[in-house]
Amino acid sequence: MIKRVKLSKFNGELCENLYADVCYITASNFNDVANLYNRVSDALDNKNWLKSRDELYLMDVLDKGGFIIGCYVEETLVASALCEAPSGDYLDYLYELGLDDCDINSSYVSGYVMVDPIYRGNALHRILMETRIEESLLRGKDFIITAIAKENIFSLNTVLKLGFEIQFEKENEYGIKRNILTKRLVELSEEEFTA
Repeated sequence: MIKRVKLSKFNGELCENLYADVCYITASNFNDVANLYNRVSDALDNKNWLKSRDELYLMDVLDKGGFIIGCYVEETLVASALCEAPSGDYLDYLYELGLDDCDINSSYVSGYVMVDPIYRGNALHRILMETRIEESLLRGKDFIITAIAKENIFSLNTVLKLGFEIQFEKENEYGIKRNILTKRLVELSEEEFTA
């Protein structure tokens, strides 16, 4: 377990004595991730906001140095997210931003964020993002890049409050316009500014 957080809402109602354990997701928990995806996807108006990831994809995230975290209430996964090595479009975005190979190797892509609809309102997205930032720093990463659908105002506001900056807008293969955001995890020293 990484940490324990107190929740205040269940199915939109205030509650007491409800806690979630934030922990790493391993291959033995991949079925929990699939079940969470199904619950979240069923509640989405636009199914293209969240793309399914199968067990092979999730295993690849772990095998290539990434990590997956989740929030469990008792035995039920109620929220999850991942950080993975840049590839595909994200690799192109990082090059477009002018990052060199060293910076790209020190970057994570943050995504596949899901919160069970009955646990919304507990700031789980923020808790997962703060945890991903902390864990990325522990792994020596300097940057995080993420993409959020323009219409997904709640997620966008959450990451902006955590210091992410909108870099540009891109359209994905489903025609969804997304903001591409980055956060520098470590500050440049004066030496780096003058070098």
